[in-house]
Amino acid sequence: MKEYRNPLRRSIFWGCGAFISLLCFSLGILGFLTYYRGMIDKCSTYIEDALNLTLTEIDVEDLKACIQSREKSEQFQKTQDFLNRVKENYDFAFIYIVKPLNLNETDNMMDIMAGITEQERQRLGKINSVELGALTGNSYPPQVASYYLDQMKDSKHISYYRNQTEFGNMYTGIISILDASGEPVAVLAADLSMDEITKTLFQYVLMLVAESAALSAVFIIAIYHWMKRRILLPMTRLERAAKGFVKRSHGQENPDALDFENPDIHTGDEMESLADSIATMSRDMTDFMKNLLKASTEKERLGAELSVATQIQENMLPRVFPAFPGRKEFDLYAAVTPAKEVSGDFYDFFLVDDDHLALVIADMSDKGIPAALLMVVTKTIFKNQALMGKPPAEVMREANRQLYENNGGDMFVKAWFGILELSTGTLRSANAGHRAPAYRPAGGSFETLREKNGVVMALVPDTRYEENTLVMKPGSGLFLYTDGLLEAVNAQDEFFGVNRILETLNENLSARPTQIVRAVKKRVTGFVKDTAQSNDMTMLSVTFSGVDGAENGKRGGVNPVKTSAL
Repeated sequence: MKEYRNPLRRSIFWGCGAFISLLCFSLGILGFLTYYRGMIDKCSTYIEDALNLTLTEIDVEDLKACIQSREKSEQFQKTQDFLNRVKENYDFAFIYIVKPLNLNETDNMMDIMAGITEQERQRLGKINSVELGALTGNSYPPQVASYYLDQMKDSKHISYYRNQTEFGNMYTGIISILDASGEPVAVLAADLSMDEITKTLFQYVLMLVAESAALSAVFIIAIYHWMKRRILLPMTRLERAAKGFVKRSHGQENPDALDFENPDIHTGDEMESLADSIATMSRDMTDFMKNLLKASTEKERLGAELSVATQIQENMLPRVFPAFPGRKEFDLYAAVTPAKEVSGDFYDFFLVDDDHLALVIADMSDKGIPAALLMVVTKTIFKNQALMGKPPAEVMREANRQLYENNGGDMFVKAWFGILELSTGTLRSANAGHRAPAYRPAGGSFETLREKNGVVMALVPDTRYEENTLVMKPGSGLFLYTDGLLEAVNAQDEFFGVNRILETLNENLSARPTQIVRAVKKRVTGFVKDTAQSNDMTMLSVTFSGVDGAENGKRGGVNPVKTSAL
C-alpha cells in the first residue's frame, strides 16, 4: 500500500491531542463564562430588588424640596432610616442617593444621603450619613460620573457598570428617581463588592489548567489506541475497496459494469455499516443511472409533445395580419406572450356576417396544459354561439352554462366578448369579470371604459350578464388586455399597472394597432427587465374607421404577415 507523507495514524494522534486540549479548554471557558454570567445576573437581580424596594419608600416631592432647600425634613429622615435598614439587610458596600451635576474633574456630583449600618456608625462616631448638598470633590472621576449623568437622561431602565475603586472591585446599579411629571430628581445607586467573585474565578482558572493538562494526556493515549483498532484498520480495507470501485467505474458508460467489492468488515459498529452502505450505494447508483437514462428519454419525448401542443395552440389563434385585407372599416392586431410553454389566455376575432365583427379576449384562472385545454373549449363555444346570431350577453350566458357543466377542476374564466356593427359603429359587449378595455373616442385620448361587469364564468350556473353598448365613431380605438399586463412586476416589486398602460397608449394616439401593441410590449419589457414573467400577457387593439374606411384607406398594398408571441 502506498505510504503517504502524512499517514492517518499520525494525524489521529496529533488531532486527538489538539482536540482533547481544545475541548478541555473550551469547556473550561464555557464554564467560566457561564459562571461569570450567572453571577452577574444574580448580582443584577439582587441590586434591582433592593433599588425597587427602596424607591417605594422615597417621597420624591419631599426629597426634591430638601435638595433645593438643603434642609432635612421629617420624611427625609424616614427615608434615611429605611436606607440604613437596607444597608443592614443587604450585602452592599454602599447604597446612596446622589445628584449628577457635570463631567468636571471635581465636584461633579452632589451627595444627598447614604445608607449606614449600626456597626459603621459606632466605628465612625456620630456620623449618620453623608452631608445633604455636599459636593463630592474628586471622589468620582469624569468617566464614572458619566454613568450617573447618562442615567439621568435615560430614566426608563436600571443601568449597571463595573468600576475599580479604592474600596475594591465594585458592581454598581443605578436607577433614576422621578418626580410626578417624570423629570429626574436624583439617582439611587447601590455598590456590590465583586472581590469574592473575582477570587473564586481566579481559583477556577488555576484548577482548569491543571485538570486539562492531566486529562489531555490520559485521553490522547487511550483514544488513539481505540481509534487505531476500531477505525484505522477497517478504514484501510475500506480504502482498498473504494479505490477498486473508482478504478472500475471511471469513464464507465454501462451501468451494469459498476461493481463494488465488499471489504468484509465486521466491527459491529458504524464502520461496518459504512461498508454496507457503500455497497448499497453502488447498487443504487447502478439503478439510478438506469432510471436517469429512462427519465431523460421520457423527458425528451414530453418536451417534443409539449412543443407540438404549443404549436397547435398558436395555430388556433388568428395570427395573420392584416386579418381582413379587403375590409376598410377597421384595422386590428393582437398578440399573446405565454408565461409557460402554453398559454391560459386567448384572443379571437371573426366576422359573424358581412356587417358584424366579433371580438374576444379571455384569461383562464390557471396556466399550462389545463388552462390551454379550457381555452380551446371556451374559444370554440364563443365562436359557435356567436355564429348562431346570439347577442353578446346571451353568448356569454350560454358559454358560462356549458363551461360550468364540464368544470371538473374548479377553474374559472374571465372574458370580454363584443360584437361591432360595422355599418353604424355600435359595439355591444358583455363582461365576465374581465378587465374593462381602454377606449379612445375619435380625436380624444385613451381612458378605461366604464361598463357593467358580471361574475367570472364556469363557477355559478345560469348566470345572466348585462349588455354594454358603445357607439364608436370613425377614428376611435379600443385596446383589450389581460391581467398579466397589469401584474407585470419589476425587481422593486412594482406592478406595471393601468396608468402605465394608458400613458403608453396616449403616447401612440396616431399609431396603427400593430404599432400600439408593440409599443406597449416594449414598455413592459423595459419595465420588468430581467424579472421572470409570472402570468400570460394578451393584447388586442382595434381601430374603427367607419364604412368610408378613412383610417384604413392607408392599408392598401400591405402584405399579410404571420405574428407570433411577442
